[in-house]
Amino acid sequence: MKSGGKSKTPSYVLRQIPVDRIRPEDGLGRKRDREGHRDLCRSIEQFGVLTPITVRPAPDDSGEFLLIKGQGRTMACRLLGMAKIPAIVVDNLFADEAKVQQFLVENVARLRMRPIDRALLIAHSRRNGEETVDVARRFGVSSATVRRLESQLEGVTPSEVSALRSQNLSLSLHAVIARNVAASERADVIRAIGPSGIRARDLQELFAAIGWQSLVAMGPSSRAQRLLLLKWSSMTLMNLAKGEPKERLRQLALVLPLKLTQQKDTEKVAN
Repeated sequence: MKSGGKSKTPSYVLRQIPVDRIRPEDGLGRKRDREGHRDLCRSIEQFGVLTPITVRPAPDDSGEFLLIKGQGRTMACRLLGMAKIPAIVVDNLFADEAKVQQFLVENVARLRMRPIDRALLIAHSRRNGEETVDVARRFGVSSATVRRLESQLEGVTPSEVSALRSQNLSLSLHAVIARNVAASERADVIRAIGPSGIRARDLQELFAAIGWQSLVAMGPSSRAQRLLLLKWSSMTLMNLAKGEPKERLRQLALVLPLKLTQQKDTEKVAN
């Protein structure tokens, strides 16, 4: 289509939109499998909406959006009382294109997504039966990456996902945590090290240096203290001058206080 000698290019944007401002396109409504819808609600309650819905602005200037794709996700969000939902907002030209849905499916991996959300979507696709090679092609990653993320996120808890989102940790850092920390404690570990900005390699060496597994073996009574030690160690390590890993860990050991409390931990990091 052309106008004034220039072709019109379909456009879209990814944004959070209010659920109560979405209404279905004419003819979109369909019956849903009750059990399948319950599963969808449980998934969204756990991990949020992993795949954005598709909408277009209503032509009546009401400020509402017409739902093109994602009725189940929208209904689930309404039932769960969620105020907003991630949506791909397309213009009318884009919405009328015959190949729009295929385009969105193929390009969803290229949208701006946090690393954890993209990884969850990859793992979710595999759990739903999509072949590894197809998932890899759609997201532009290797089959080995798909298998690694599937294994890395096996049994991930809602609190762990929430912590990863809030701290914006890299997947390589999460991989180190997943290798060294039990699932029940990962969310607390993520929150403990998140503010430090520690790198994956440094964290792996730190786990070994402080004897993390031996601390865990001491039992639940040592949980608070080992988390405090990990927080202090990661913050202090990242504040040390750059150098060889062994030398930096030696410097860390030299300034390790005899006893850690929340107050001392905060003061030490501040100084």
